[in-house]
Amino acid sequence: MKYDPKVDRIGLIHGILNALDYPQARPMNLHICGTNGKGSTGTIIAAILQENGQKVGRFVSPAMYDDLEQVTINGASMTEESFLKCYAQFKRGLFKQGLTQEDLSIFETFFIISVIYFASQDVDVAIYECGLGGEFDATNALGVSAYTIFTKIDMDHMQILGNTLAEIAETKSKIIDPNSTVINYAGQQADVTKILLHTASERNAAFVTESPYNITVQAESLTYSDIQISIAEQLSPVISFHMAGAFQIDNLQTALTWVGAFNQAHPTETISLSTITNALSTVTLAGRMEVVQKKPLVIIDGAHNVDGIQALVKSLGKTQRYTIIVGFLKDKDYSDAIEALKTLNADFIIASPDNPDRALPEQELASSFKAHGITDVRTSTNLVTTFKELTNCQHPIIVTGSFYLINQVQAALKESE
Repeated sequence: MKYDPKVDRIGLIHGILNALDYPQARPMNLHICGTNGKGSTGTIIAAILQENGQKVGRFVSPAMYDDLEQVTINGASMTEESFLKCYAQFKRGLFKQGLTQEDLSIFETFFIISVIYFASQDVDVAIYECGLGGEFDATNALGVSAYTIFTKIDMDHMQILGNTLAEIAETKSKIIDPNSTVINYAGQQADVTKILLHTASERNAAFVTESPYNITVQAESLTYSDIQISIAEQLSPVISFHMAGAFQIDNLQTALTWVGAFNQAHPTETISLSTITNALSTVTLAGRMEVVQKKPLVIIDGAHNVDGIQALVKSLGKTQRYTIIVGFLKDKDYSDAIEALKTLNADFIIASPDNPDRALPEQELASSFKAHGITDVRTSTNLVTTFKELTNCQHPIIVTGSFYLINQVQAALKESE
């Protein structure tokens, strides 16, 4: 047999998990879904839980540098030895269902492997991020999530999720499990919230939008924000929060909304403000406003869709001069992304992501930039050469767009030295 997308994928994956004695039922599961902010929100929650003494598993996709980075416990990637042990169990599950590896995609495989791994390692909490997200996402086979956390929902993957924001929200809402608790992004559009609330109500799930925590931003820079968090009569010290960008404050608020809901449901296991403070003082996220070189300053940000680019542009501001290296996959709505980027005070270098099947060629993207009135644009066919040419650049270099572009930057910088 071959992988067939017309097959009931959720039913197929659920059958494999059932054949393995339902390993997803052992930890408390958090299921994160949205267009942007999943990785940031999951990272923050995992850091807080780990600081609180919990053993935390996370499944994310895509990986930045190594496929095993998709499956972590307390931030440590799965080892090859552990992968092979779990893969042997996975194969037994396939056999029991009369299936072979060819019947599953790589994403589905890694998801099932993560479920097996987290159960075998007795994690307290397992955090799963949707891939494309929604009703037909492999992670929806969990079926037993205690919490469903929605980050900002916007337009992306329209060919799969729906042609309108309402259709996309409807598809994503279908991951809500019966009798669970839904955490909604504070700035969610009203029409999206209405759809999520309706599905939650149908499935007898609690719906939480209000947070007992307030965040005050004291100062902002390209690489961090100084913040304080308050709850009731308590006020944290000033925290240097190294997940930079205005959009990360929104993701932090979503994470704190979850903490508030968790504390209310678990009065004997509450997470303290000092625990939150300690976690936020050290938390970082690879590939999101991440400083990878200081001189010249090079920052990578995986803003791979329109909403992500708009958030990046807002964070960068329009007064500072930048050099922007950018590349997209051809299935993205890059036209609107260009409209957002053109508002920056920047010159642009167009590159092609390292994904032969899906990458938008640099010349084609450069032509689109010029069609949008951006004349200060050139192309790069080799990042090593480009970084050598930028050795004496006097302003920040931002590399953004596809993860298949930004994950090449560190190696290219090293080679360019």
